Amino acid sequence: MKLNPYLKDFWTTKAKIKILYGGRASSKTEDTAGILIYLASKYKLRIACIRKFQANIKQSVYSVIKKKVELDPYFKKQYIFTETSIKTEVCSEFMFLGWQRNTDQIKGLDDIDIVWLEEGHTLTKEQWQIISDTVLLRKDDTMVIVVFNPYLDTDFIYNNFIVNKKDDVLVKKINYVDNLFLPKTARKFIENQKVNMEDEEFNHVYMGEPLGESEDAFIKRAWIDASIDAHIKLDIEIVGTKTIGYDVADSGADKCATVIRHGILTTNILEWKAKENELEESAEKVYYMAKDIGANINYDCIGVGASAGSTFRRLGNDRGYIEFNKFDAGAKVDNPDNEYQPLRMNKDHFENLKSQAWQDIADRFRSTYNAVVKGKQFNGDEIISISSDCINIDELKTELSSPKKDRSKRGLVKVESKEDMKKRNISSPNLADAFIMSYYRNRSFIDYDKLLNG
Repeated sequence: MKLNPYLKDFWTTKAKIKILYGGRASSKTEDTAGILIYLASKYKLRIACIRKFQANIKQSVYSVIKKKVELDPYFKKQYIFTETSIKTEVCSEFMFLGWQRNTDQIKGLDDIDIVWLEEGHTLTKEQWQIISDTVLLRKDDTMVIVVFNPYLDTDFIYNNFIVNKKDDVLVKKINYVDNLFLPKTARKFIENQKVNMEDEEFNHVYMGEPLGESEDAFIKRAWIDASIDAHIKLDIEIVGTKTIGYDVADSGADKCATVIRHGILTTNILEWKAKENELEESAEKVYYMAKDIGANINYDCIGVGASAGSTFRRLGNDRGYIEFNKFDAGAKVDNPDNEYQPLRMNKDHFENLKSQAWQDIADRFRSTYNAVVKGKQFNGDEIISISSDCINIDELKTELSSPKKDRSKRGLVKVESKEDMKKRNISSPNLADAFIMSYYRNRSFIDYDKLLNG
């Protein structure tokens, strides 16, 4: 039986959780079926094949396994097919379940050696918890294989294992270009699709790239993708002020985050955990970061961030001044009587400073996309570029493209609240908030300390 050599390391490396994802025609399901057919013929294994919906056996990977076995004389004589399961001469057994309607049946699984999860992109956090608790906690050497084509960049499996990488989880991406057994006619068809499909659609379908959360996302993921090294693509010299955007967190799942930009270019993306009693230490960390590179600091002054200013002020007075500015997301819009659009003033369009800031960045990302992808003329000051040398780029992309554009009760544009995002199982966008603060026009930041002290 032929197996794709591209996946050799993936199958031979030990890991309790293996994630295999990518675009269409990449052989993910075929290769997973092949390796399990081989293992089940050599060892006595109980293998649970699970997908979201499975009203009958025809909706499972049963047919994929059966077809591969029947095409190989060596395995054909070892396998026994029943109406509900597959067994082998060495007493291995494949079982087929749907997790959406058979939760209790999955909870009752026992003595499972391998779980094969197809359509992994549809798993919720709660469903994954049930499956992983059922199989991984009951037997030390159980393995879970998750196979999927990415859909949205905020789907649980993608966000939890691809964006937020885990040291003990083995992840492999495979696309049609890596499928050595793909027929020439199929490969030619896919290559022709590059001409017929939009780049974002082609990358999603055939290159395993997720879509942005929705069409009403404030910032489209494709715009962000176009901004990676945009300064190089557009031959723009990097000059200008260095600024650190600092989003403050104290406890729970939230993390402190900083984004450093030099002119139009993002040069550093960083996040870390900080406990409530470590707020001052985190502020000091940001201060010295700014001092080392000669940067200003724009920080979230709401809630736990309120204390950061006193730390910056103390350090500045003692060891040399660093300019720092408060950002109040709920404040009134900047330049309220200026027009955002013809005949529509800022105060009649935006709910608050946060929505105005996000829109400003969205407009610049769109301009970058139009310049890089569509070749339109551009103003270099309106471009955003993110250095490919930065870590946490995938996390930033997801956070920037997750919030939806919403409307307040007054009909004004606002950013989807963190509470509403939480209902969609989306974490607080700490990196995105730091990014917005680092880039937004300094005229909209108010240094209240200077104002009050004259």
